[in-house]
Formats: sequence, structure tokens, C-alpha cells
Amino acid sequence: MSAVRQRKAAAPPPGCDGPASASGSRYQRAARPPARPTRSVHIALSLVILACMIVYGQRQSFLKSKNSYTVDNLKGGKPLPEWYAVCSKDGKKVYTVPADVGGGSGAVECVVVGGKEVVDTGSLAHVRRVWGEKGKGNVGAVEGSPDHIRKAGGITIVYLPPGHTVTPGFTDSHTHPLEYGYTRQLPLVGTKSVAEVISVLEDYVKAHPGGGPDDWITGMGWDETKWPVKEFPTAADFDTSPLLRGRPIVLYRVDVHAAWVSPIVLAKIGKLPDKDEEGGKVVRDENGEATGVFIDNAMRWHINPVLPEVTDEIREMALNIMTRDALALGLTGVHDAGQNPKDLDFFKKMANHGKLSALAVTAEKVLPPPYRHLPPDHAYTQMRFYTMLMCVDRATFCGDTVERVTGLQDGRFTLQSVKLVSDGALGSSGAALLEDYSDQPGWKGFLLTEEEKWAPLIKKYYDDGWQVNVHCIGDRANHVVLDGFEAAIGKDKAAGRERRLRIEHAQILTLPDLKRAAEMGIIGSYQPTHATSDMWYAEDRLGPERIKGAYAWRSYINNGGRIALGSDFPVESPHPLKGFYAAVTRRAEDGTSPHGKNGWYPEEKLSRVEALRGFTADPAYAAFSNNTGSLTRGMRFDAVLWDDDLMTVDEDEMLQTKVMATIVDGRIAYGEWKV
Repeated sequence: MSAVRQRKAAAPPPGCDGPASASGSRYQRAARPPARPTRSVHIALSLVILACMIVYGQRQSFLKSKNSYTVDNLKGGKPLPEWYAVCSKDGKKVYTVPADVGGGSGAVECVVVGGKEVVDTGSLAHVRRVWGEKGKGNVGAVEGSPDHIRKAGGITIVYLPPGHTVTPGFTDSHTHPLEYGYTRQLPLVGTKSVAEVISVLEDYVKAHPGGGPDDWITGMGWDETKWPVKEFPTAADFDTSPLLRGRPIVLYRVDVHAAWVSPIVLAKIGKLPDKDEEGGKVVRDENGEATGVFIDNAMRWHINPVLPEVTDEIREMALNIMTRDALALGLTGVHDAGQNPKDLDFFKKMANHGKLSALAVTAEKVLPPPYRHLPPDHAYTQMRFYTMLMCVDRATFCGDTVERVTGLQDGRFTLQSVKLVSDGALGSSGAALLEDYSDQPGWKGFLLTEEEKWAPLIKKYYDDGWQVNVHCIGDRANHVVLDGFEAAIGKDKAAGRERRLRIEHAQILTLPDLKRAAEMGIIGSYQPTHATSDMWYAEDRLGPERIKGAYAWRSYINNGGRIALGSDFPVESPHPLKGFYAAVTRRAEDGTSPHGKNGWYPEEKLSRVEALRGFTADPAYAAFSNNTGSLTRGMRFDAVLWDDDLMTVDEDEMLQTKVMATIVDGRIAYGEWKV
């Protein structure tokens, strides 16, 4: 059988019609299909898409990773191992901050943690070589690594997420922890008038109904310098509101150097003396009647005796609130700038019962007024407290009635310093100046204790072995206290320097006194946000010459002085980054200053390294700590994981940097470390 082969007609040449079809239509050549991507283009596109997916996945993995470390025993959490290394793949992003002066930031790629301490530092290659990396088949070298780590196949390496950094835990060198907790029930910072304060109080009363003459309301934060009429308020202002009439109210000024009370509190206080004693002032009207504002010592004489008793339950509530907030901001330690003997007994009880280091989970709890409630469930670990004794009678020596404590509960509570208070605040015009206030001729402020008592009081504490820390704002206060320090130290200048005497605030000094303090080895305990809060009115009160020795951090360092940085919370925000930002920019949070974008008196700025040290290694020095403030060998691993780099982040983005995790003694106390 023969097959019939049909030949396929050849396509007509371009431009020619083909033969007619059976239907009579002419054949038309099909249009050329669009060009298809080549294999190489396909591959290129696939690689781009894959790269995008990888980058996105890396970012999202730290948001959704199931493999993360959290607070020990927190539901669903995974604690850090007993031994681990913290390493960066982005270069030297772990800032160890060596303790020695001039040690810089100490940037490295890795730190190795064993239990509570740093046991090694170095490069990622060094860690892999000496310690090995678990899961990588490298068991490490014999030198430097414990046998059980080598036998376990190396150490767990906890890597930093991309762009993140680690620093030592921040320490605030001047705080009031219990007062912070007390004032959280009714914060008034930012209120712009008396009317706004009254409105805030009314909202508070509506949210807490049922109050009566024994249901006290306390709050803090008003500042008349921010109001349209820059005058002190009066007790009568409260009675303009039917909701507030008859309620006992005490509202502390933002610097806690003045208090504004309601008429019923004035009635509880009773008859006032016609003349104020030294160091305090009752604001009076033209008829000599108290208006409702009490300044400095007048608060202690007249308001404190009528306030409700503070119980240990209330103190613990306040401490828990403060600790929760502080850990979330990267603080692992605070210097408590003054506790009376009853408060000190409370801290000792907390330490002896293990409550300054153990994980605690608290629930909502209703407390007696004016301390309303504890916030809802939260988990936290307590931090380190370096506490200063404050005598009930601040003008007398009480060091022989209180037992000093060093490192109670594994370094969580130390008491070896005393807090003295020489004058008031610049904002309330209580700072003691050598010459008149520039905006109040005839007024120089006042010392809270007579001048002739200062040198003997300082020497008594110095000779008894106490570290002496004195609140000084005005140049007269600083001058008198420096004279007292100099007399106490005597001829043994080296011994005096080792006693690490401190001036708390050191806000306004004459230039000769600034140089004298630095050369004596006095520590300047500064609060950078005080400068950026006060800069809008400070020069009006001090004038153009006296301001040169005010808030002069750079000048203090240039004269050889040591510093320690803090906030004075609740006077200012406890957020250490706000202090860090103020120190390096001399600007308000919105980027403004009386001198423009470059900052207020920019020659007094600190470098970023100096600011970092001011919140880490320098507070450790100021508290005689030889195992905190640094992430070098032998130091406690108190650390913060940040989502950016404080050493390089743009100034305008610095305050957006977030704390991802806070670590105390090698354990996560706040947040989550996602890997």
C-alpha cells in the first residue's frame, strides 16, 4: 500500500496574497506573537523576587519568629541559656564601654556570657574558634572555654537582628523611685493653665467617684512658667469647680520644690506662723494670708504632717510601677536620691524577702486613697538601687542611727551615701544665688540650712565614712558646699578624691568654683533634660554672664571633672534617651532651642561616647561599683538591645530608637530578643 504524501503549500512571499480559500476569503498570515522573555531574563527576575523575599523574610522573622528569648518563666517564653554569646554580623555593634577613664565605647562584635557575668569579648571568629558554635559542628578550642561547653558542642550564639546594637544597661544617677510611683496616678506635666489643671482633676474625680473629705488627691507636674499668666496658683482656684470643692488636694510643682493645696488642706494645717523659718516660704497675699502654695521647707513643716500615712503596701505598688516603666526604657539601675529611715526599712525588707531580683507577676489591686490602683498584669524583674539616706531633720547628723548596707541581695541594694539639700530650684525661685535674680531685683533665693552649719555637717558625715551627695542649684549653694567639702577633705587631696563626693545637679556655678570642684575630684551629677527644660527662662533669671557657668557639662569635663548623668524623675521623664539626646544636642525634643538648630550654648554639648559613658560607666564609678556599667570581662551582664545604633543614628531619629530587650544579670527582665 502506497502512502499519499501531501506537500504543504509554501507560504507566500511577504506582501503577496495567498490562494483563495474554499469560502472565497483570501489566506492571511497570522500575526507574529509577542516576543517571549528569554531564559536569562526569567532567571534575573526570579533572583530579584527571591532577594526581596529574603530581605522581607529577614525583617519579618524578627517580628514573627517562634524562636525568641523572653522573661524567664513568662507564659510561652524561652529564657536565655546559662552560657551564650551575643554577637553581631554587622560589625562591631556591641558597645562594652570599658570602665577606665578614656576607654571610649569599646565596640566589639561579641561578648560571651556565663551565668551573670561577661567572661569573654572579641570578634565572631574569636568566639567560634575558642568557644565553638552549637549546631555548627565546631566544638571550640581547649583554652578559655569550660569543659562542659566544649562537650556540649559549643556555645549558643544569640545574634543581633540587623541594624540592632547592644550597650550596657543604663543607670539613672539621680532619681526618686517611690515618688515616681506615687505621682503616676495624676501626672500634670504639660498642662498649659490653671483651668486645664482643674479640668484634669475633674476628669480624675469622675473616673474615681465616691470621694469625700478623707479621700485625698495628690498629683505632680504643674509649671506656672508654661502658663499664659506666669504666676503661682491659689487654693481658691480649686473651689471654682463644684466637683473639687471640699476635697483635700495636694499638687506638687514639676520640680517638687513647691506644693499647691486646696482650702480644706489649709484648714487641716491650721494657724500658720507669721514669719517663715529659714529655708522655706509660705506664699501670702497682700493681707498676709496663705494663698495655698508652699515652697521648699515649708512643705515639710506644714503639709507633710497632715498627709495620710504611707504603708508598705503602697510603697510596693509605687516601686512596681517605677520598675516596670524603667526596665521598659532600658534602665537596669537607679541612684535613689534620698530616702527617709522608714522608706529605707521598706527597701531592706524587699531585699531580705528576695523581691529585688525575683520575677514577679502582679494583678490589678485596689489600694486606699490617694494611691488608687496597681496597673493590670505585668511581669518584671527588679533592678539595682544605689540609695542615699535622707534624715528627717536634714540639718542634723543622723548617720549613727542607720546601718550602712553594701550589695544586699547580690548587689541589688546599697546604702552608703547621704543626701543633703542646700537650696531650692531655679523654676520656683528658691535656688540660692550670690547676687539678685535678674528678673526679681532684691531676691536671692535661700539656703535650706544656715550657711554656718554646712561645713560641720559635711565633715561629720565625711569623718564617719559616708559618701556625701549634696543637692546644689544656685551659685551661692554650690559655693558654700564646696567650701564645706574642701574643709572636710583637708590636706589629703588624693583621699578626698577617692571618697567620690558628689554635687547633685551642680546647676549654676561661678567659673572659679566650677574649676575648683573639678580639680577637687567632686563628681558633677547632672541631669541633661533640666537644661533643655529650663533654657527658655534660665537666662532671664540669671543674666548673660552668670549663665556661662550654668548647665556647663563640657566645661566641667574640660577642667578634669568626672560626671554622672540622670533625669531626676519624676521631675523629668525617666526615659534615658531623652537625657542622651539633650546631652548631645542641647535641644528640646521637637528640635528647637533659644539659639536655634545647633542647640542652646552648643559649646557645652557632650559627645555621644561621653553621653553613653555618662549613663553607664560613670554612674558605676559614682556608686563605687566595680562590676556594673561595662560589658567587659568580670562585669555583670546588664545590657540593652536597641533597634538602632545610638552612636550613628541621625539626631532627628534618636528619640525614635526603641528598647527591644533589657537584661539584668544575664537574664531578660523586659521585652523579647527575637532570633
